[in-house]
Amino acid sequence: MTTKVRPGVSDDEFVNLAKENKYVVVSLDRKLLSRCRVMGIPAVDLGLEVQAKIVHESLEKIITSHERA
Repeated sequence: MTTKVRPGVSDDEFVNLAKENKYVVVSLDRKLLSRCRVMGIPAVDLGLEVQAKIVHESLEKIITSHERA
C-alpha cells in the first residue's frame, strides 16, 4: 500500500508519521532520507544518481537489443 503525505506537512510530522506507522520512506530529499536512516526508518533514495543509473541500464538494454537485430 502506498500513502502520499499531504503537501505542507513538516519534516518533524512526516518522520513521526513514518516511524509510528512503520512506513518505508521514498524521497528525493537527501536531508529527510538521512534523518530517517538515523531514526531507523527504512528509506529509498530516488535522487539524480539513482535515476541516472536506471536510465543508463535501460539504454544499454536498448542498444544491445538493436545490435542483435
